[in-house]
Amino acid sequence: DIVAQSYQILDKKQEDTPEQRWLMENSYKYGFILRFPTDKSKITGINYEPWHYRYVGVDAAQEIYNENICLEEYFK
Repeated sequence: DIVAQSYQILDKKQEDTPEQRWLMENSYKYGFILRFPTDKSKITGINYEPWHYRYVGVDAAQEIYNENICLEEYFK
């Protein structure tokens, strides 16, 4: 879990922090993905969590980001 220093609550408002906006736009460049994206709940079985990141490696993260897929779709 990665949260903003100024906002430590694990809820949807986390996505409004500068830190989370940066992560959503750049984390894949460093091998991290947003694990439970907002539009993939039916696939992951987990509600949207803008603070939950997972390291998958740069190549996988770039593919997941570019194709707008979640980890479950990547492994299918």
